[in-house]
Amino acid sequence: MTTERPSRRSGTALIGRISAGHWIMLTAGLLAVLANFALLRSRDEMVQVAAADRDLGRGSAATADAFHLVEIQGDTDVLSTLVPAEGVAALDGLIAARSISAGELISTSDFVSAAAPSEQRAMSIPVDRVHATGGMISDSDVVDVIVVTDGFAEYIVIAAPVLDVASSSSSGIGASGQYYVTVAVDSLTALRIAAAIDGGSIEIVRSTGATEPTQMVFPEPDPISETDNGDPSAGS
Repeated sequence: MTTERPSRRSGTALIGRISAGHWIMLTAGLLAVLANFALLRSRDEMVQVAAADRDLGRGSAATADAFHLVEIQGDTDVLSTLVPAEGVAALDGLIAARSISAGELISTSDFVSAAAPSEQRAMSIPVDRVHATGGMISDSDVVDVIVVTDGFAEYIVIAAPVLDVASSSSSGIGASGQYYVTVAVDSLTALRIAAAIDGGSIEIVRSTGATEPTQMVFPEPDPISETDNGDPSAGS
């Protein structure tokens, strides 16, 4: 009587299939462990961020020496709100949006751009398009501002840089309506513009590339006589 023996090839194939399945599971598990380890390690890494070197008042301008670097453990959510080491240089010249105490970590929202260059102020002037070069003004221009009061026209602003231009009306040929030109001015000029808006008619002149005006008021006021000054010797 002949006894059949199991095929060695079929047994080997079965063992091979089982071994391959286990190998895939082990590999997947190992990769998961490594990924978790890398994530936990990244959270524990020390990262350099900016901190205030001294007290900074709200509205003060930042300088490069106003900050130092500190190391903190990096949590992605926290780090995204702070200024990293490579971002400190970009703070130079920005304006503090709040009061910051020495040693405080610097948030990305703690500083904003200045309203205007050279420590000036930004002021919007409302004017009809037909009194603002037909609306042909851009933020790369400089402008003069004329106020007309009681028949006299006077320059009150010369070569003010335009920061922005906006309109609440539609644009196009023949378009009119309120037009807003934002310019950089000093504090006294801002007051003069405010008074002109309230009490006179405003003209905005595009003066990019132009020379300064030779006459500031038109027509020129008549000279005041000595009699008008109340001089008792006048006419004697």
